[in-house]
Amino acid sequence: YAHVKGLAAVAVTDHDTVAGNTRAVHQGEKTHMEVIPGIEFSASCPRGSLHILGYFVDSGSDIIKKTVNKLQKKRRERNLKIIQKLHEMGYQINGDAFYENDYLGRPHIARELVQSGRVKTIEEAFQKFLKRGASAYVKREKLSEGETLETIIKAKGVPVLAHPITVFDPEETVRRLVPLGLKGIEVYYPTHSPEDTLYFEELSKKYKLVMTGGSDFHGEHKPEIDLGCMKVPAHLLQNLKEIKIK
Repeated sequence: YAHVKGLAAVAVTDHDTVAGNTRAVHQGEKTHMEVIPGIEFSASCPRGSLHILGYFVDSGSDIIKKTVNKLQKKRRERNLKIIQKLHEMGYQINGDAFYENDYLGRPHIARELVQSGRVKTIEEAFQKFLKRGASAYVKREKLSEGETLETIIKAKGVPVLAHPITVFDPEETVRRLVPLGLKGIEVYYPTHSPEDTLYFEELSKKYKLVMTGGSDFHGEHKPEIDLGCMKVPAHLLQNLKEIKIK
């Protein structure tokens, strides 16, 4: 799809898994599309929502395997707790896949709710049941900031602060993460206003971070977001590669 859209490159940064990276890289070779293998982690933080991207990670590294296995086990446990809450409220959905597949998460539970006719859209499922504070919400166990950055760096990846608009105090977060190894900040993002983008550009310069960007394409889970919609300048990838080389 990235090839059809005319993109110069695409990064695969799934949450807590690198399972699709090798296949994506091989497919990229067939279509002459540059594919950057990566991952995205949720990290604990004082306030807000902190996600950290790892670009160019070694998908077969021991540290990645160990961390992913740990997080997927926690994800599975969380899914089953959510499903149990839904059952207790009288919302019966098929939970078989969630016993067997550790890659699934809340969007897949939301889809089950839509398919069962309990809600009309995935967004409604989140608002009514799955978002933080909703009736079936279960808190997720996360890595610490230090653990997250250490994992990416040991896997030979480049750690980048994803969509900084979601953290409570972006500059304080950057100031805290740079000594731990943060190398970049996602400046171009669908929900960033022009003012946000300018602010994050200034932060990148102030703290000597490489600028990145992405659509955060999630397919049908975010139907309003299309792959390549941000039109991120291709030269930013070269800057990211230079960080990787260092």
